[in-house]
Amino acid sequence: MKRVAAVAAVSMAGLVGLSACGGTDSADSAVPGAAKGGGDLLSAAPVAAAADILPGSTMEKIKQRGELIVGGSLDAPLLSQQNPSTGEVEGFDADLGKALAKYIIGQPKVKIVNSASETREALLSNGTVDVVFQTYTITPERAQQVAFAGPYYSSGLSIAVKKGTTGITSPADLNGKTVIAGANTPAIPAIQKLAPQAKIVTFGGDPECVQALKQDRGVAYVQDETLLVADAKKDPSLQVVGSPFTTDPYGIGLKHGDDQFKKFVNDWLTKIQGQGLWQRIWKNSLGTVVQGAAPTPPAIGSVPGS
Repeated sequence: MKRVAAVAAVSMAGLVGLSACGGTDSADSAVPGAAKGGGDLLSAAPVAAAADILPGSTMEKIKQRGELIVGGSLDAPLLSQQNPSTGEVEGFDADLGKALAKYIIGQPKVKIVNSASETREALLSNGTVDVVFQTYTITPERAQQVAFAGPYYSSGLSIAVKKGTTGITSPADLNGKTVIAGANTPAIPAIQKLAPQAKIVTFGGDPECVQALKQDRGVAYVQDETLLVADAKKDPSLQVVGSPFTTDPYGIGLKHGDDQFKKFVNDWLTKIQGQGLWQRIWKNSLGTVVQGAAPTPPAIGSVPGS
C-alpha cells in the first residue's frame, strides 16, 4: 500500500485490524509497537564534506561539541521511543535525528531533550536544542517563531476512540461532544472549524491525551494519524476511525533566522531521500505497522512556512 506525498501516512486499509497488520520482531525490541533498532541503517548514512561545515556556522558548533541536541520525545511509539532493554531511542524521528548527527559529526551521536508541543519554540529560540524532530507540523504562524527545514513527512489529523465506541466516524460527529486534543496543536483549530459545537479539553502530550481518553474525559482524541496509529498498535483498547481530514506536513524545527543551517539540513534531506535512506528508515519504523512500500516524501519547501 502506498500513499502519495499529500497524505503520506496510513490509509484506512492499513488501519482496519491494525494489531494484525505489520508488526515487529520480538527480538528487536521489548516495547510493544516500538520500531526496530536503526544501527545497521546508520552505517550507510552519509557524512558531509568538510567544505560544507562552514566556519562559524551552527554545523561547526555542533561538530565541535560532538553531539546533536534534539528536541523530541522518549515515549512516542514508532517515532521516538526509548527502548527499556537497550536505552536506545528508536523510531522514525529518532533515526532521522541520528542520521543528521552523523552527517554533521561523522557519528550518530544525539542527545534528546524531552519536549512538549508548548515548549518547542522556546527550546529552539533560547538555544537549548539544535533541532526539533517531533511530528512538528509546519504552519505559517509557527514559521514566524521558528524556521522549518522540509517538509520531511506528511500526515493528517484523524480521530481515535475507545474500541467499541459507535457514532463517530468524521469530524462532524464530534459536535456536542467532549473532544481531547494536545495543547498547542493544529487539532484545536481543526475541531473548532469542523465541529464548532464540540467542547475541547487539552493535555500536554500524546501519552496524557491517550490516558484521558481511556479515563473517559472525552469521547474522542484528535491527533496526527501517525501518532494515533502508533498508539493503537501499542494499546488495542483504542481504535482509529474514519479517514484523515487534513494534510499536515512535518518540518524539522530550527532556530528562526538561521538560513545557513536550514539550507544545510534541506540539502541533507535531499541527499538521504535520493539515496533511499529516508525510505529505509520509514520501513524500519512506521513501515513495521503500515503495509506496502514507503510513501513518496513531500517536496522540500512545498508548503507555506517551509
